[in-house]
Amino acid sequence: MREYSHSQLEKYETCPLQYKFVYVDRLRRYEEGVEAFLGSRFHETMQFLYKEREFRVVPLEELLAFYEKAWADKWHAAVRIRKEGRTADEYRLLGRRCVEDYYRRHHPFDEGHVLGLERMIRFPLDAEGRYGFKGVIDRLMRAPDGAFEIHDYKASGTLPEQSKFDTDRQLAVYQVGVQKLWPEAGDREVRLIWHYVAFGMEMRSSRTPEQLEELKENTMRLIDRVGAEAEFAPTPGALCDWCSYWDICPEKKHLVKVGGLPENEWENEPGVRIVDAYAERWRKRRALEEEKEVVDKELEKLREAAVAFAEKEDVQVIAGSDAKLRVAGKEKIISPAKGTAEREALESALRALGVWDEVATLDTFALERALAEGRWSGETLERLRTFVAAEKRWTVTLKED
Repeated sequence: MREYSHSQLEKYETCPLQYKFVYVDRLRRYEEGVEAFLGSRFHETMQFLYKEREFRVVPLEELLAFYEKAWADKWHAAVRIRKEGRTADEYRLLGRRCVEDYYRRHHPFDEGHVLGLERMIRFPLDAEGRYGFKGVIDRLMRAPDGAFEIHDYKASGTLPEQSKFDTDRQLAVYQVGVQKLWPEAGDREVRLIWHYVAFGMEMRSSRTPEQLEELKENTMRLIDRVGAEAEFAPTPGALCDWCSYWDICPEKKHLVKVGGLPENEWENEPGVRIVDAYAERWRKRRALEEEKEVVDKELEKLREAAVAFAEKEDVQVIAGSDAKLRVAGKEKIISPAKGTAEREALESALRALGVWDEVATLDTFALERALAEGRWSGETLERLRTFVAAEKRWTVTLKED
């Protein structure tokens, strides 16, 4: 049984190629975003606070000293600050404010019994044990009313809307694990709680048994997709700025290569020359297409005028100074659009009349998309792939800076 974690699956969903670099190729990169560094120091500070709570309430000054020492001791040269103009000290002070705000909101930290801090859990998602899952719960609590609480600290500078928490996979899957490992939790309310410490807010959600079953099914399907993945295509997006693999990513590595070149070498670099020439001709074509669009609109108006003239004069050929227009009309059958009620009624009628097989065809586009997305089970995908061939087709798209 191979185990997966939420972070693994999330990385695959964000960018399959980055997933491959990290979990398949095992390429270690020692860069760390300052946001992740801050989050780790906050987690360590909370672990110290609640671990000591069994014996005493740590004074705020001592807790802040712990945070400051952890920051200083673990700071390293590979911590990267992506936001232009920001400094390490600004992030350190931001983390310090988060610790202070949290302390004042939750003091004296007697909201229940701590069952685990940074607790690693491992459990199967299915009865047969084919799908393993693992994760680390920041803080597992039992509240005074007997409910189990799964707490997660977030140092993010963005606060999602409630719908995000009501569909979040991470803590909900942890709930599945908690109820497997501690059966009593299956008979109790389980609360999912996110602490967005930069905002001083707690976001809460819960799941019904039916929602948890659906979650398990969706997660197992995703694991099947990951296991069957062969292409691991890059998925460029906003999170690329926090990726450490630009130098080997096909989306970014040429940018890295030419980014450090002097201007005279940049202009003569083969790839730059190709793109510049392509862009020049693409812009020229775009100008022609814009002109064509204007002409097409004029032609459409003239076409309508020609049809009206031909109908009025009962002619099929209209003479001009140095050209002629032939105007011919022909009836065309138009079927209802796919997905409409009229289309469904038509298909039902064709089946009832016994002529469906004469007009039905395979939607190859829908089939190819389903195979590419790994939409079905592994066995189904393997069987269907024996009927199709894979062909690499190239597209070249200009993106202007």
